[in-house]
Parts: sequence; structure tokens; C-alpha cells
Amino acid sequence: MSPVDSREAFQVHAESTRRGAMTLIGGSAIAACLPSAPSTAKAPPPCPIRVPLDTIAERLLEHTPETAVYNGVADAEIGGPLSRRLDDYSPAGEAAWRAALARAQADASPLSCGPDDRLGQIRLDTAAAILANATRSASIPYGRINAFNFSGHVPYLVTQIAGPHIDTPNAMQAQQSLATPQAVDAWIAKLDSFPAAFAAVIEKVRADEAAGSVPPKVLIEKTLPVLDAFLAGPEANHPLIAALRSRTDAARLDASFRAKAEERAVLALRKRARPAFQRLRDHMADLLPRGRDEAGLWAQPDGEALYAANIRSLGDSPLAAEDIHALGLTEVQRISTEMEQLLRQRGLVRGSIGERMDSLARDPANLFPDSDDGRAALLDYLRSLVHAMEARYPSILPDMLIPRQPLEIRRMPIATEDGAPGGFYDGPSLDGSRPGTYWINLRDMNAVAKFRLPTLSYHEGVPGHHTQSCIALALGEAPLLLRIASFNAYQEGWALYAERLAAEMGAYRDDPLGNLGRLQDELFRAVRLVVDTGIHAKRWTRGQAVAFMSGTTGVTNSRVVAEIERYMAWPAQALGYKLGQLRLLEIREKQMLARGRRFSRRAFHGAVLGNGAMPLDLVEREALAG
Repeated sequence: MSPVDSREAFQVHAESTRRGAMTLIGGSAIAACLPSAPSTAKAPPPCPIRVPLDTIAERLLEHTPETAVYNGVADAEIGGPLSRRLDDYSPAGEAAWRAALARAQADASPLSCGPDDRLGQIRLDTAAAILANATRSASIPYGRINAFNFSGHVPYLVTQIAGPHIDTPNAMQAQQSLATPQAVDAWIAKLDSFPAAFAAVIEKVRADEAAGSVPPKVLIEKTLPVLDAFLAGPEANHPLIAALRSRTDAARLDASFRAKAEERAVLALRKRARPAFQRLRDHMADLLPRGRDEAGLWAQPDGEALYAANIRSLGDSPLAAEDIHALGLTEVQRISTEMEQLLRQRGLVRGSIGERMDSLARDPANLFPDSDDGRAALLDYLRSLVHAMEARYPSILPDMLIPRQPLEIRRMPIATEDGAPGGFYDGPSLDGSRPGTYWINLRDMNAVAKFRLPTLSYHEGVPGHHTQSCIALALGEAPLLLRIASFNAYQEGWALYAERLAAEMGAYRDDPLGNLGRLQDELFRAVRLVVDTGIHAKRWTRGQAVAFMSGTTGVTNSRVVAEIERYMAWPAQALGYKLGQLRLLEIREKQMLARGRRFSRRAFHGAVLGNGAMPLDLVEREALAG
């Protein structure tokens, strides 16, 4: 779960899932996200594909209940059966999950629509792409496939940035419902299930090692402190218990019920959840001496094949790794030239671009204080940026697509911030009851220079991830499979496109430092093309990748190291940002040439966003139709 960055540099992202009584959820989601509906309701699509695609999604969600929880699916809400258990991460569970994906692909294949049903065909083509991405690397036994997550096929189940040891507690703190006594009971039942669930995780890590896949040693080293954080401190102050306490209080549940529930949860944490984590921690510590020295996926069995599959799925690109590497170097040069001109205009001529940007970032005038007040002021500044851009929605989107769903901006949980990216976005629940959340990592206030925050907010918030996610959420009549879909290059490409769009709209007209921050972040994404392919295809060491990214971008070392280690854990995910942005700009240029004076930027954005996440080939087909 999402990610994303997305769940990125300062981001990731994150995205995800659902089942059950969809007809009830669709209507409320539309009400939460979009302006009041016109007087005549939109007719359902004539092609009868929703029921079979929803059935496929429901069957898949039985294998991934945590995806259902993340998305607020009916059977994962108010204590439903999907809210009481984790995914089955055991080797047998992973095999059953992959078999279910193969069956889903076979079940979807015969579905068809008439030649005149354009919307039905879009949806069938999108469904086919979801399932193709999910099954593309199924023959490689190690790691974990997630058909509804931005990270695709991850080679290592337990890392410093993701896995059940991070994703499950985070979802229980923030996403899983605690609004009713039944929901609280399910939440505690899930906590009680940790011993069996994490025994399955250990079994899978062992099976992957037997298959020849062992994570890089440095990733294991960085994972141990994450596990230690779950084990540290008194149970009553644990983040899970604190979340239970605050959220049941906010739900105004009976005080005596809340007290008893907290007693039960503390006992479950002490007797079952923490011992389960300790056993996982012991196993990862035992694995550490056998961790690989090599940073890249190439060193794992069939690593080159898995990387190529992830490029296709997560980068949405047919390009070979070598070509992507060269493209990255070209983009680095282009962006660096533009930054050089702006730096010289400010009288900054000495040192590399990275050194000069680092000097700007370390200037106290460009930093918030490293204190509680400084962090609060930073969060208020982010909110002001998002609200100002929301006021410009009418010039960005067709009126019917302008979202009304609120966006929460919150500090990333302290317990997981050390191994986490700089920021990411969690989308709203499918019923619209849980808002979208833009998380920012404030572990190192020297890594969040003020001039870099506008572009981060446009990426994660408006008009980036939050805008795109809320519009997709409002497609209430769309099949569930499509509404929970993740297309990494589409979603991250749109968010990076949104950063550039803000500049095109004049957001930096009176903020030259902010424009440098935007270009530095775009440079960061171009560098990703170089270092990700360098690590996983060209056999770069971790040190080589850190040196290239740090020297080229001038981003703080703490962030660069975390980013490089993220790319090691999520091969090819970081490619989606720049590859997706470049493809969207190419499609826009083609539409401008085709339509001439009839071209409308608002209409183009409507074409890109109006059908939800989809493969970029399909975006181009629809944007250029007619």
C-alpha cells in the first residue's frame, strides 16, 4: 500500500481496493467528490460488464483483505469479515493469490462489448491491462505481487519501506474503521491474529531464500529499526493503542466500552502482536549475515526478467533499460541547463548545480525551525498552497469534474518515518467517508527546504494525486475492478505533469526560488531513470547511485540514501514518474496539433482524468479520438 511517492521523492504513492455492496458506495462517493449532479441521472453503460467484473474483483479481494480495508470496501467496513484478518503471506497463500489472478484473467478474456460502445470498450481494455500487469511476472516465485498497488511485483516481502510489518499497522492506525463496536471488535481480532499471520510472513521469507532470493544486506539492516520501533515503549503509549484511543473517542463510542476495548487491545499487543513481531525481527536478524552485497535485482534469480516485467507494468513502457538510462541522462542535461540559467540570474555561479542548490537548502532563511512550532508552521504553509490551487480549479478542469473532497495534510507517523520516503498520498475511501491524506516526512527538517514545498504540494495534493484520485473515486458506475486499479505511470506521471502545469499557470511568477525547487524535483525524477536502471540493469553499487544522485541534484544526503534504498526495494517503480509525464506531454502535443485552435487544456485534462486510471496507450487513444 500506497504508495505511490504514488506511497514520492518527497513522494510515493499509494493506491488500492474493494468489494461487496458496490451500488450503495457509488452514489455516496459521487456526492462526496463532485458538485451536485444534474437533474437527469446518467444512464448506466449499455454493455453488461459491471457484474462480471465486480465478481472478479470480489473474488480477488478475498485473497487480499488488507487491500479491501485500505479502500473502504463494504465487507471491510463496520467489522465486516475482510477487516478481521491479514492477507495470507505464506508460500501457499501467495500461490493461491497468483492462481486467482490467472483465473481472473481467464474469466475476463471472453467479455466483449458492441463496436459502438466506446465506454464499455475502454473499461474492458483497462481491465485487461490490470490483469496483464498482475500476471506478467507470475512465473518468478519469490516476492509479492499486488495487482492493486503502485509497487507491482516486489522481490522482497519485508523491507525498510513496505511489507506487512509496516503496511498493516499503518492501515490499522489510519484507514481501518473504528467507528462502531463491531468495527472495534474486528480491529482487535486482527491484532489477535498477528501470531499466525506473521508466522506466514516468516515462512515466505524462508521460501524466497530457498528460491535463491535474499534482500541486499543494507535493506535488512534498515528494516531492523522499523521492527524495533514496534517493540519499543509501554503498550499504553504504542501508536496502535493511541490510534484506537483517539479514534474511538472521536467516534463518540461509549466510554466504558472504549476502556474495555483498550484493555483488550493492550493485552493483544503484549501477548500476541509484539511477540509475533519479535519472532520476525529475530528471523531478519538471522538473515542479515546472508544478505546480498549487490544492490540490484540483476543479482537475484531471473532478476533481469523481473526487472523487464516491472518496467512494462510500472513504467508502462516498452523501452529497454538501456534506452531508459540514456533518456534519463538526456533529461538531466536539459533540466540542468535551465537550472543553471536561473541560478546565474541569482548571482550563484560557483560550484556544481547540486552544490549551489544544497547551499540554498541549508540557508536558515529557507528552512522552518526544527521544533514542534516549526513543524506546525510547515503544515500550515502546505495547507495554504493547496487551498490557493483549489481556487484555480475552474481553469484546470471541466466544471463537471471539479472535486469537492477535502484533503488532510498530516505528518508521517514518527514510528515509520526513518525508512519512509519524503512524502506520499493516501486516497479517500471508496464511499468518500475517509478523506484523502497527504503525508509529509518531517524526520529531518533540513531536508524540507521551503522552496521545495510548493511543487510537492501540487504533486501530492492539487492538481496532482488528490485531484486525480477524487475524480476516479466519483466514477460510481464503473466496475469495482477499475475503481481500485493502480497504473503507476499514469498516476505518478499525472502528478509530475501537475507540477509542470502549476508552473505553466504562473504559480511561480513571483517565486523564483520555488521554480528552482520545481526544477530540482523534476531533475530528481530524471535522475531516477538513471539510477534505477543503473542499479538494476547496469550493476551499479548503492554507493555509485547515491553519489550520482547527490552530486547531480544537491538534495540532502539523508533523503538521497532513503531514496536509493527505496529503489532497491521497489525495482522500476520510480521510473513511472518521468516516463509517465513525458508520455502525457507527448499526447497533449499530439492533441494540440490535431485540434489547432479547438484545443482546450481543460478538455485535455478531462480526457486524461475522466475515465480513471488506465494504461497510457489507452489515454492516447481516447485523447486523440474524434
